[in-house]
Amino acid sequence: MTQPAPTPSQKQIADAFADLKRIHNIHLTQHGVRLPTDGSNKAIWLGVLWACKDREVHKEEMSAIVQREKGGNPADQQVRHLKRDGWNIVEGVVRGAHRLDNPYQPSPDWLNERARRQGQLAATTFDKLKRAFGNRCATCGATEGEPDPRYGRTRVQLQQGHRDPALPDTDRENIIPQCQFCNRQYRRDFVFDEKGRVRAVADVGPVSRASSAVQRKILAFLKGKFKE
Repeated sequence: MTQPAPTPSQKQIADAFADLKRIHNIHLTQHGVRLPTDGSNKAIWLGVLWACKDREVHKEEMSAIVQREKGGNPADQQVRHLKRDGWNIVEGVVRGAHRLDNPYQPSPDWLNERARRQGQLAATTFDKLKRAFGNRCATCGATEGEPDPRYGRTRVQLQQGHRDPALPDTDRENIIPQCQFCNRQYRRDFVFDEKGRVRAVADVGPVSRASSAVQRKILAFLKGKFKE
């Protein structure tokens, strides 16, 4: 019977994180990859993953290690969030397991997102902004000039959508490319983040169309927020 891999010790985790700090300084700093603070949960995650570089680490094992090291931490450790900081985290074969794949390179998703963001900020025309988004709708991902799978043969036309309808149209960072369908559907009702995802309600329209149960939840929330 195969014996389970040993859990790394506190020293092994600390040594692994120290090695990653050296790697980060040489290979990752220039890409903007964020290094966790010593002793933080994320630092422990990285140290464990690098100490166990030859295998996947399941979130249950990771949670047990974090609780051993710090105590009183939530049981569910979301290791995948390290990708948001630029680390090359790969999901394992087993659901809930992860490994650190080649820490000498940032996550490809991080590089793509960074390039998109830089292109978005540098865009001086709408055509350049569209190219920063890969000529795709920021909200649904439909490609300009191609038939939209939701609407048969109708081809996608990217339009200037507003992240926040309350902000000026002249604010460059307030513009995202949206296909004609998303722009028409969501017009003035929602606030979007820089990736075209709905972040907040911008008008009463969505509330008025919600079910009575949802409207009651909203009413209860607003009564609690505005007690006056």
